[in-house]
Amino acid sequence: MTRRKVILDTDPGVGIPGTDADDPLALMLALADPRVELIGVTTVFGNCPPDLGARGAAAVLRAAGRRDVPVAVGMARPLSGRLPAQLVDAYAGARGAPGRIPLPELGEAGRHAVDFLIDTVRANPGEVTVVAIGPQTNLAMALLKAPDLAELIAEIVFMGGALGLDQQYGRGNITPVAECNMWFDPHAADIVFGSGVDLTMVSLDVTNPNKGVVLTDTLLRSVDRGASRLAPLLLDICATYMESPMFDWADHAGCVLYDPLAVAVAADRSIADFEAMPLGVETRGELTIGQTVPVRREEPNVQVCVDVDGSRVVEDILRTILSA
Repeated sequence: MTRRKVILDTDPGVGIPGTDADDPLALMLALADPRVELIGVTTVFGNCPPDLGARGAAAVLRAAGRRDVPVAVGMARPLSGRLPAQLVDAYAGARGAPGRIPLPELGEAGRHAVDFLIDTVRANPGEVTVVAIGPQTNLAMALLKAPDLAELIAEIVFMGGALGLDQQYGRGNITPVAECNMWFDPHAADIVFGSGVDLTMVSLDVTNPNKGVVLTDTLLRSVDRGASRLAPLLLDICATYMESPMFDWADHAGCVLYDPLAVAVAADRSIADFEAMPLGVETRGELTIGQTVPVRREEPNVQVCVDVDGSRVVEDILRTILSA
């Protein structure tokens, strides 16, 4: 079996009240899937500050017995330099919030995530898939700093965007038209969309309850804490999310697996259907900034995931994580 070398670029709020469960579950899947060779984790602002995200990633890696996987702390702000106001407030709460999951302290700072991306891709030309499941600021900075990277990255698979293909969920989740990873740094996303790298988009149009992409309460109750080394952490992360105020407005009983679906697609494209589209990201409109939009291009630049058998995929994701 040929294993795909993957760098996971993520914003994992592990055990932090008010953050989604999907980032750490995506990391668990990347560690557990035998088709994936996880060669690094880079963190970016989003669900939490990137230094807290790195500690969360380290907690998952330790639970999996994988301290060999390097973690690099990345960009703490979007390219504009202005952190969205709601994140400023959320980060203040995240640093002071007691969590049920202890986060390890990190040692001396190593390479910045941007430099880690550049160095690792250059050392493995044409072999590295970057799975980006947070704002795309690290990727954009790497492409700006090292333009040759665009020809060296095998593929970028990202969770983000919304095209309205699903009338209920395929719109915005932070504004009426924008998905949060795009909205948090639309200028970075626009750079990635225009980079020429092979892109695969896993958007809100498929990562939603209508597609069955939910780790349901029923499935979670079926998990024995002693089933595997990752089972206790998986259950604690999901419980933290489902007990938080963020879950109060959810119209589904469980955790939507936005980000794990992107990892699953990177590991096996046959689980989904795709359509090539010419897309960009709105960077200027007062009401539409961050919206994923059709653009005039000579050729389509993004393979868009348009359908998936979510229920089957979720069961496969859970089974794979528990096999680790």
